Amino acid sequence: MLKELKQSFMDKQIEKFDYMERMFNIHKILYEYADFINKSHISDITIKDGDVYFNLLSNGVEIKMACIPYDITSVPFNFLDFGSYDADETKFLLDIVKDNYVILDIGANLGWYTLNCLKTKKKVTVFSFEPMPDIYSRLNRNLILNGLQTKNSFNFGLSSVNGEIDFFFDTERCGASSMVNLRDTEKAVKIKCSVKRLDDVFPLLNVGRLDFIKCDVEGAEKLVFDGGMETIRKYRPIIFSELLRKWAKKFNYHPNDVIKLLSAVEYDCYAVNQGKIQKIEKVTEETVETNFLFLNKNKHADILLKKC
Repeated sequence: MLKELKQSFMDKQIEKFDYMERMFNIHKILYEYADFINKSHISDITIKDGDVYFNLLSNGVEIKMACIPYDITSVPFNFLDFGSYDADETKFLLDIVKDNYVILDIGANLGWYTLNCLKTKKKVTVFSFEPMPDIYSRLNRNLILNGLQTKNSFNFGLSSVNGEIDFFFDTERCGASSMVNLRDTEKAVKIKCSVKRLDDVFPLLNVGRLDFIKCDVEGAEKLVFDGGMETIRKYRPIIFSELLRKWAKKFNYHPNDVIKLLSAVEYDCYAVNQGKIQKIEKVTEETVETNFLFLNKNKHADILLKKC
């Protein structure tokens, strides 16, 4: 709109003061934003080099983020709309993550959990996986904005097979991009992306431990675990996963199938609520939680003692 108005003035289609008034009615939104973010968890918004950067306050640290301009679900827009993003979950996870942990951020998106862990913990190692090219580009941009390296971010997804698979890039809600068109929207663009099995990928990372897996892949979570059970069985990491019934249905399984799969290697399922955890035997139609914590009965006894 700004460019069009200016061009109209340059073409002498609008008189000078009419043009100034119309432009001012747009410009004044800058002051509305200044008032809107005052005393919020957004310290500032910067317009620079043709982009917009947000400085977000999370658990005592500042996270710099650039978002995808057309994505209404982007983390910075969540801060503008609701004041935070996954605040309870983020705080809880940072409380149980230790400084020397090796973490897999599967479905990293713009890097919210990757950035929080890397900026909060001293010696943590995070490997981030994001198959969608546009989102992956922004993930790397956000790492650089925060003075972090991009060598541990990978432009492929994790699944039950190795190969090239059609993804549906949701251009309105990028976080809903998946191997199926979750929202059955015409705004989803089919893109071929690479996927690999965790059991094949992890040995190539050349680390001798795995402590934490965060998995949010818009319905394909079970496929990730199916392709990584050998690794999970060997290292018994803490697992934090989204399990949304309506998305899982698109992949012909139920969240309870994941609970059963992980129970075979002595994991129990828990819901996180205000810093505490509550055991979930099964997901029902009455279950309101969509993010679940999986703890190994033996390895994670200290967390169970502290958080139950």
